[in-house]
Amino acid sequence: MMLGIVLISLLGCIEYREEIWLENDYSGTMMFEISLPPHTSIDDEEISELSIVSLCDSIEGVTVTASNTCMIDEITWIQIHAEFDNILLLNNISNEWFGHIYLDIDENGDHIYKRIITMSDTIDTSDNQIGKVLKYAVFGQYSWIYTIHFPDKLYESNAPLMRTDTLTNTVTWEYNLASLINDQKIMTSRYRYRKGLKGYLKNLFKR
Repeated sequence: MMLGIVLISLLGCIEYREEIWLENDYSGTMMFEISLPPHTSIDDEEISELSIVSLCDSIEGVTVTASNTCMIDEITWIQIHAEFDNILLLNNISNEWFGHIYLDIDENGDHIYKRIITMSDTIDTSDNQIGKVLKYAVFGQYSWIYTIHFPDKLYESNAPLMRTDTLTNTVTWEYNLASLINDQKIMTSRYRYRKGLKGYLKNLFKR
């Protein structure tokens, strides 16, 4: 009986994909999409196109430019396109998908991008070995994919080598939900930071 309850709960898992295009002044655009399998138990007020748009638009400096909900092979996909004035504003959106983003400058003047992602484990199977195996088997089918395009030369990243493209300055991290609910993931990259003309003019008019 308990395993049946666990299985029903696990079938409500979601998949998440995100892509960010970052500019030198920390502004940028993003696209993210969420899949909801059939018979999901998630309430529409928690995850729906309207609720996600409202959540993003509630943050000053973050604007949703397009949104869509469609059904593909009985899977509901919610897709959101947004613009942000500063990537750190995403830290103000209250959900676990964005995690927490940090930007720092090293001794060479280059930027260190760091992002920490974790998911809370709401299904307690610590005392049930069979339930734990079942949980991992189901959660392992759902991917959480993060891609970011940096505005200048990418030097290094802790993503797999095949997912680190120094020609297009693009990095992709992929995790399955089974790993996210047990350990936090830290994504890091170092890229060249040059303010450029746009940044120079922006600082000039601040004086």
